[in-house]
Amino acid sequence: MAGRPLAEHGEAPPPAADSASGVPKRLPSLTGLRFAAAVGVLYTHSRLMIDPHLAETLGPEVWLGGSAVSLFFILSGYVLTHSARPGDTARAFWRRRAAKIFPNHVLTWCVVVAALACGGTAAVRTGSGIAADLASLFLVHTWVPSHLFVSAGNPVSWSLAAEMFFYFLFPVLLPRVERLSPRGLLIGAATAIAVVWSLPLFCALVVNPDGSSFPEYWFLYMLPIVRLPEFVLGMMAARIASSGLRIPRMGVLPAALGVISAVIMNPAILPQRFLYAASTVAPLVILVYATAELDLRDRRSLLRTRPCVFLGELSYAMYLVHFLVLGLLYLGLRGHGWSNLGVVLVGLPVVLLASWLLYAGVERPCVRRFSTPRARARNRTRTAAAS
Repeated sequence: MAGRPLAEHGEAPPPAADSASGVPKRLPSLTGLRFAAAVGVLYTHSRLMIDPHLAETLGPEVWLGGSAVSLFFILSGYVLTHSARPGDTARAFWRRRAAKIFPNHVLTWCVVVAALACGGTAAVRTGSGIAADLASLFLVHTWVPSHLFVSAGNPVSWSLAAEMFFYFLFPVLLPRVERLSPRGLLIGAATAIAVVWSLPLFCALVVNPDGSSFPEYWFLYMLPIVRLPEFVLGMMAARIASSGLRIPRMGVLPAALGVISAVIMNPAILPQRFLYAASTVAPLVILVYATAELDLRDRRSLLRTRPCVFLGELSYAMYLVHFLVLGLLYLGLRGHGWSNLGVVLVGLPVVLLASWLLYAGVERPCVRRFSTPRARARNRTRTAAAS
């Protein structure tokens, strides 16, 4: 890649890959950060269950969950770019992503739809409801500006629809990002941030000039193509980290405090349309970059400890089951005199247990079984046995 390496400035660039094997260096601290993002979403939904009136005030408790989803998108772009395999094909990449995403999604979708059907909900009995549920099964439902569609199936699966769109484009985007010079990467990252900030203005002037709440919510929060700049920003950050470009460093703690400050202060000073993603996109990418640097430079990291990494591995399962578990417990316990707080306190350990069961029983076995073609996996087993 073009551009002067960091060594010319008297400092070695961070090791992006193992020099002996060429395998990208593992970033366990980012795995631990994924758990923090999942906790942010869980906290927001728990607080809304305890006090539903928070949804009307739209305070920091509400925007914390939205910022956590934005963190997931940036993390996804960073990790996939950092771990990209030389000579990898689009089909192999898509196969691995499908093996990771769909087993958990399909199982939780089935549970939600079955529960709605048993409850006699019209959303699974009418033609439009069935169409919405099928669209959510195939993760294309958020392309439709409809309350019924965006909330169909497992409600939190809306972000998976965005992720699948990112994965579809990733084999096309990656070569273009890799060809950028260090200066081009900085310009690209700044452009991605600028696009995220310009989208609320475009929404106010073109998409939703009358100020209706749902069109703005759908366009700025759920429409996959609008969330694409956050994913691309993560890709740019990963390439900047491996390019040897010298940029000012920031520790993880100051970066985290920057994110927290943005979540707390911005709702009081910015219009709502800027809070879906724009107000926190820059602090979040700084946090991801600073966290990855801990691993790339072999520095001490609490997020790299075994408990944090283990919980990070559960984060995807936790994201998918937490709303389902809390909702079912709410329906089952509220009729017996339980308070909303009591339901949440009982539900949190159940969420953790269900997350582990889903990860250990579905996600991990399916990734091992389906992420690699059967013939190739068989050859690897024979080679290992021969060795």
